[in-house]
Amino acid sequence: MTAAPPLLEAGPGGVEKDLAAAHALVSAFDPDQGGPGAADPHTEFAALRRTGAVHRSTLEQVFTGEDLPGTTGTPVWHVVSFAAADRVLRDEHTFSSSAYADSMGQVVGRSFLEMDGGEHRAWRTVLNRGFHRQAAAGWQTRLRADVQSRLTAMAGRGGGDLVGELAFPVALTTIAGIIGFPPGTRIGTLYTWAVGLLDDTDGKIATAVTEWLGTPSAWSADSVVGRLLRCEDPAIGSHPAALLPAVRLLLSTGTEPPFRALATLMYAVLHDPTVLEAVRANASLTPALVQECWRWECPLTWVLRRCTADTELCGVRLRAGDSLCVNLASANRDESRWAAADRFDPHRRPLPHLAVGSGPHLCLGRHLAALEAEEILAGLLRVAEPTPTRPSGPALDTDGVSGRGFRSPRRLTLRF
Repeated sequence: MTAAPPLLEAGPGGVEKDLAAAHALVSAFDPDQGGPGAADPHTEFAALRRTGAVHRSTLEQVFTGEDLPGTTGTPVWHVVSFAAADRVLRDEHTFSSSAYADSMGQVVGRSFLEMDGGEHRAWRTVLNRGFHRQAAAGWQTRLRADVQSRLTAMAGRGGGDLVGELAFPVALTTIAGIIGFPPGTRIGTLYTWAVGLLDDTDGKIATAVTEWLGTPSAWSADSVVGRLLRCEDPAIGSHPAALLPAVRLLLSTGTEPPFRALATLMYAVLHDPTVLEAVRANASLTPALVQECWRWECPLTWVLRRCTADTELCGVRLRAGDSLCVNLASANRDESRWAAADRFDPHRRPLPHLAVGSGPHLCLGRHLAALEAEEILAGLLRVAEPTPTRPSGPALDTDGVSGRGFRSPRRLTLRF
């Protein structure tokens, strides 16, 4: 494997500065910080569930809580119950992921996110080799060292922000390594470019990455890019132009939902001392706690689909070409499936939820995300031990979980 192109080389100490700059840009842009219902959209979603599983709405109303003045809005069906959401996600023949061509596809290009059927399966077959449970476990040692190093440095400074200094860099650094970017790469710059937050008006970043993808010797054989470059399936192809959207998508989906889920997990554990003590007393509770946290505050609120044929969903007639917004956060608090669904309860009897999707597009990185969560939780347990001067452990300052499209704490300031 060779080093990054000069444009994307960070230089000594530059990676951390690049990561910090990327998180600052994400925080400044975050569209979910205000607007109707951003603090608690669950009340709105629960009211919708009480009157039906599927509702006629607009994208603007769903995404922001209100239609733009003087506009009619973009028609969409808002799917809010667990049963309806699960059916849509499992049936790719009737409910196509091609809906993403009009949104994410405009940013990253045509990727496996908007593919269905055999074409989608071809991509997943190759990509899954880098994300299955055993492959994810191969990153445990590096993850543990990264988490420990960042928490130790934070404790040495007397505290810091667990979102910007731990959750975000851990998620981005890990997915960048799995993709195949070598150490010393400006992965913060790559991420903000991948999600469209960083302008590349002259095309220099896109050109550099495309040329890099066209150099097989630059990528290790067990990296995601290395596997894609060696794939002979014509549904994928090894031309750099075909791989570029996949790389951009992996940087995006491998960072955004995971870092927000990690932030919410840390909030849930540190905000309620009884949860922290329960995990400290019984480490085997950790996997269930992680899954319950994902259910309780799903990091990505909704996904999109498009009807390929006239159909009926929970008594509602849909037409071919109709758009659907599948509300994962609402489905995960469906009272018909979970008792006291609004309560975070790590002792709850586990049931499959939709935070990582369902059906053909089930999240590729779910095993990696769980491993990241478990390592960060273990790290917190090590540094959050009570001391004679602070019997209750480190002090947490936060505004709590918020957002409509992405749910997470924006700030988790921990003082040791």
